[in-house]
Amino acid sequence: MITINDVKLIKLNTFLDSEGSLVPIEFDSTAPFEVKRVFYVYGVHNQNDRGEHSHHKTKQFLICLNGEIKVLCDDGDVKKEWILNKPNEGLYIPNLIWDEQTYMSADSVLLVLANTHYDEDDYINDYNQFKKIKNPIKRGWRGQRLGAYHDEIK
Repeated sequence: MITINDVKLIKLNTFLDSEGSLVPIEFDSTAPFEVKRVFYVYGVHNQNDRGEHSHHKTKQFLICLNGEIKVLCDDGDVKKEWILNKPNEGLYIPNLIWDEQTYMSADSVLLVLANTHYDEDDYINDYNQFKKIKNPIKRGWRGQRLGAYHDEIK
């Protein structure tokens, strides 16, 4: 099962010289998956949240190119936050992890690499539905509910 421990902050190769810095993104090695889609988000004002969803299949690699972005990830049981504010670090978020981004400054730019093409049906936009997918009701061989979590939701 995919957990919060599968979310990883990855330092990217950086080449420095007197004229500036270069961070190459090679589609077959930078992200921990084959990249099929790239997009970026900018112009988010007033610390508005973005994301607020999960994916059935899509894995993402988030890089904050400018500004500062707080990323909250949730595996259905455990939540953890990361601050992205370096263009040579990326956050790998596997599928079936709920994530939300808060843009801490109006000049923030988030670059996202994804392993799938856009598919509206891949999105899980309802947090309660996400929780049901991550924590299905467990039943014994006679069909009875098992586990404390499920006893609470009778």
